[in-house]
Amino acid sequence: MRATIRQWHRWISMAFVATVAAIFLLQAVMVPPEWVYYTPLPFLFALILSGMYMWFRPARGAGAK
Repeated sequence: MRATIRQWHRWISMAFVATVAAIFLLQAVMVPPEWVYYTPLPFLFALILSGMYMWFRPARGAGAK
């Protein structure tokens, strides 16, 4: 389970970085609509939740699963 969360966290972080980079590239071409700036937020919330899980997981003890 822990490896699955860690792998999922990595893929979501790549999607987050790609989305932010796409927004910067889009700004170079045109002024995007306001809603475009909110597209990375779901990825960010998922990263926060999975990161907090991985951060606090060791505090539960080595034997807890």
